[in-house]
Amino acid sequence: MKLKSSRVMKVFEQYVKKYDMNNANIKMRYFHSLKVMEICRDIALVTGLFNEEEVIVCELIGLFHEIANFDEMPSYRLTDETDNEDYALKSARMMFDNNILRDITDDTTYDNIIKLAIFAYDKNGLPKGIDDKSAAFCNVLRDAHKIDNFRIMLNYPYIDSRITAYPSGMVYDNFKKLRVIERKLTENNSDEILAVLSDAFDLNYRYSYALLKNNNYISKIIESLTFTSKEVEGFFKQIEKVLITYVDRKIG
Repeated sequence: MKLKSSRVMKVFEQYVKKYDMNNANIKMRYFHSLKVMEICRDIALVTGLFNEEEVIVCELIGLFHEIANFDEMPSYRLTDETDNEDYALKSARMMFDNNILRDITDDTTYDNIIKLAIFAYDKNGLPKGIDDKSAAFCNVLRDAHKIDNFRIMLNYPYIDSRITAYPSGMVYDNFKKLRVIERKLTENNSDEILAVLSDAFDLNYRYSYALLKNNNYISKIIESLTFTSKEVEGFFKQIEKVLITYVDRKIG
C-alpha cells in the first residue's frame, strides 16, 4: 500500500473521533496535530531535502507526534515535566503496538525514521550516530512543534500572564547564553515565559525562523503580558528586541 496523504489523514480522523471535541483540551490537541502536520509539510517542501513520499512521511510524523497525549494529558500544557512518563516515546510505540502505522501503509521502509522522529521531537538534542537524512526528519518535526507552541501559548495561555518579578538568575543566565530553558528550572511566571520564548534558540531551518517572524509570535506573547512594574516591563521589552534581532540574523 503506497503511502498517501489522504490515507494518513483518514486514519488519524478515525482514531480521534472517539474523543469529545467539545472538550477544550482535546480540541486544542486536535488542531495542534493538524497545525504541526501543516508546518512539517511546508518546511519539508521549502528545504528541498525530501522527495514526494518523504514529504508525506513528514506530514505523518507531524500529525501523529502526540497521539498518546489525547488520553493522558489533562491540561493545555503541551509538555508537563512534573509527569515522569515519556509521552513522545509512548506515541512512537503506539504507532506500532496499536497497528496505527500498518493501517496507513504496509510498507515498512520508513518505520525506523517515524519511530525515531516522534520519540526525539521533545528531547534535548538528537540521538548520537544517526545519519543526516534521519536527523532532517527529526528536525522538521522539532521545529514544527516548537513553532506551534508559540501559537498555543497565545490561544490557550497556560501560564499566568501577570508578571510581578524578574526571571530567576539561573534561568536568565541560560537565556543570555542562547540556551533552551528547561521547564524544571523555572521558579516564577517570568521564568515560564522565558522558557517558552527560548525555544527560538533551537530551530533548525531558516524557513522556521521566517514563520516565527511572519506570525509575530515573540511580540504578541510579550504584548499579552500584564506587568506590575515599569522596570520589569522594560526588561521584557529588551528581551523582545534581543529575540527579534536574533531571529532576523537567522533569516539573513
